[in-house]
Amino acid sequence: MTCHCCLPFLVLSCFLVTQAFAADIVQERGGVPNFFRKLAKANRGEKNEKGEDVLSRVVYLGGSITEGAGASKPTLCYRALLTARLHALYPKATLFETNAAIGGTTSWLGAFRLRADVFDHWVPTDLVVIEFAVNDGSSPEPQVYASMEGIVRQLLAQNPFCDILFVYTLAQDQIEAYKKGELPDRIKWHEKIAEHYGIPSVNVSQSIAQKVIAGELKFEEFAKDGVHPTDKGYALYMEALAPFVARCKDAAEQPAAPVKHVMPKPFSDRAMDKAKMIPYERVTLDDKWKIGQESPVGRFFHVAASDTPGATIAIRFKGDCIGYFDTIGPDTGDLEFSLDGGDWKPRSNWDIWAKGGYRPHCRIVAEELDANAVNEVKLRIAEKQPPESKGRFYRPAFFLVNGDLATDDPYKGMTPLQRLDALYGAMEPVKFVPPADRWKYLPETMKRLNDGGALRIVMLGDSIIGDTSSSQWDKLLERLYPKCKVVKVTSVRGSTGCWWYKDENRVQEWVLKHKPDLLLIGGISQRGDIEAIRSVIKQVRAAANPEIMLMTGAFGELNPKKGKDWRNIPGPNGADYGARLMQLAADEKCEFLDMTAAWGEYIAESARAMGWFKRDPVHGNERGFQILGRILEKYFAPK
Repeated sequence: MTCHCCLPFLVLSCFLVTQAFAADIVQERGGVPNFFRKLAKANRGEKNEKGEDVLSRVVYLGGSITEGAGASKPTLCYRALLTARLHALYPKATLFETNAAIGGTTSWLGAFRLRADVFDHWVPTDLVVIEFAVNDGSSPEPQVYASMEGIVRQLLAQNPFCDILFVYTLAQDQIEAYKKGELPDRIKWHEKIAEHYGIPSVNVSQSIAQKVIAGELKFEEFAKDGVHPTDKGYALYMEALAPFVARCKDAAEQPAAPVKHVMPKPFSDRAMDKAKMIPYERVTLDDKWKIGQESPVGRFFHVAASDTPGATIAIRFKGDCIGYFDTIGPDTGDLEFSLDGGDWKPRSNWDIWAKGGYRPHCRIVAEELDANAVNEVKLRIAEKQPPESKGRFYRPAFFLVNGDLATDDPYKGMTPLQRLDALYGAMEPVKFVPPADRWKYLPETMKRLNDGGALRIVMLGDSIIGDTSSSQWDKLLERLYPKCKVVKVTSVRGSTGCWWYKDENRVQEWVLKHKPDLLLIGGISQRGDIEAIRSVIKQVRAAANPEIMLMTGAFGELNPKKGKDWRNIPGPNGADYGARLMQLAADEKCEFLDMTAAWGEYIAESARAMGWFKRDPVHGNERGFQILGRILEKYFAPK
C-alpha cells in the first residue's frame, strides 16, 4: 500500500520526468523543407521546369513497426496514417509512397538495401523516413553509428536535396530509461548521427513513455506484445508526429530555393557508405547449386538453392565487412565459413522462429576487416542437420559487402554484340516461331534491310519499350542484314501510352521530329485505349509515311507460370486487348506482333523462376531484355 504522504512526491516525480523530455520530442533541425515545398507547389497546380506535373515520393525504411505489424488494418499503422495526412493536407499533389520496411531487420541491413529499395525507382525520392531504433536494440554501438551514417551518406550522395527524417519508436524495455530521465541507448546513438548531419527527428517513443509513466496509458493498450502497437498505439504515434508535420507545412508556405544538404566529414571511421547487395550470380558457386530458383518469399525474385552438404560459395571482395541476405524456413540448415583460406568455422543459420514459415533473413559473416585489402570468404553447407529443422537448405539471394567485389567483369574486353551473345548463351534459347505471313505491311523496311542504306526505327511507349530497346536488338538486326545501317531512337516516357502521346501536339515531339522509317508502338501502359493508338497512327500518317508496327505488352506483373489462362487479359470493355489491337492493325494496315504470347510462352516453359528474368515487380533485367530482343530478331530474320 502506498503511504498518502508519499503521493505528492510520486506525482511530482512523474511531472518532472514528463517535463524533462516534453520539449525534446521533436528535434526540428530545419525540418524537411524540400519535400513540403514540392508538395505545396504541386497542390497549387504549378508545373516543374519541363512543364510536367510535379511528382513526389516518400520512402519508409525500417522494420516491422514501419511495416505495420500489430495494426488491425494496413491503413491504421503510423506509416499509412502519415501518408494519409500528407494526402489530406495536399489533396491536389501527386504523392507516391514506397514501403521499404522489412520486419526483424536492423539498420545494418538497411544500409545495404538502399539501391534496390530506394534508388531504383523512376520517381525521385524526396523524403526518406528512417525507423530502426527498436530493431537496433541488440546491435553494438559502433555498428549502429556505421550503419545509420552509411544510410544517410548514401542518400545524400545520390541526391543532396533529398530530405531525411528519423523516427524513434518504442519497445517496452525502453521504459526504464525514460523513468530515469534518460534516452534509451539506441535512440541516443541515432540522435548523434541526426545531430551530426542536421537531420530532424521525432521521438514518438518518448511521447508514449510519458503517458505510460504518468499513468495515462497502460502499456498493454499501446502494444500487446511489448513492441508492435495496437491501432490505438499507432494513432498515438501519429498524434506525436502531427506537430512536426504542421510546422513543416507552415514553413513551406514561404517560397524558397531548394535546400542542398551538406555532407560533413564522417562521424564513424567505418561508415557504411559503400554498402551494396551483390546478386549471388556474381559470385562463384560450385556445381552443387541450382540457380534461378523460385523464392519462398516475395522479397526475392529468385534464389540459389542447395541442400547438399559441402556445397560451396566463394566471394572475393575489397571491403570491411561481408554478410548475406537469404531466405530461411522450416528446412533451413547451418553453414560453415572460411576467411582467406583459414579454418572452417560454424555459422548458425537455422532459426527456431522460422519453423512455421519462410522469411527474409540476413547474417554477418565477417566485419572490421581491412577495407583496403582483398579478402575471400567461402561458405559451405554444414553436414549436421539442425535437430528441429526438416532439411539443410541454404537459399541465398544476395551477399552484402561494404565495398566492392574483387572479381573481373566476365564481359571485359567484349564488343557489345559479343556481350549480348554471352548473356544469351547462358540462357535457354528463345523458340518463338514468327507467323509465315509476317512483313505484309513492312515492304519498305524489308527492302532497306536487304538492299542496304539506313533504316530509322522509332520505338514509342513506356519503360517496357525502353527495356525492349535496351536489348540492343538493332545490333542483332544489323548482323542479319549487314548491308543496312539501323538507327534506333527510343522515345519513351514511364507508365505512358498513346492516351498521353495523342494530345497537345506530342506526336510531333515524340515521333515526327525523329523522322522514322519504321514506328514501333507497344508497352503495357496503353490502358486498353485502342482509339488513342488509332489517333497517334493517323496523326503520324497525316504528316509522314513511315511503316508502323503494333505490339502487345511484355512483362509487367503478369506471371505466365501461374495458371493456363495467363494470356486472357480482359480489356476495359470485357474484350481481349490483344485481339482488339490485332483488329486495329488490320484496319489501319499496320504490322502486328503478339509480344505477350511470345515472351510469355518462353517464361512458362523455362526451368528458371519468373524472377530470374526481372529486376523489379514489373520490368525485365538483362536476361529479360534478351528475351524481347531475340523475339524481334526472329521476327525480322530472313524467311
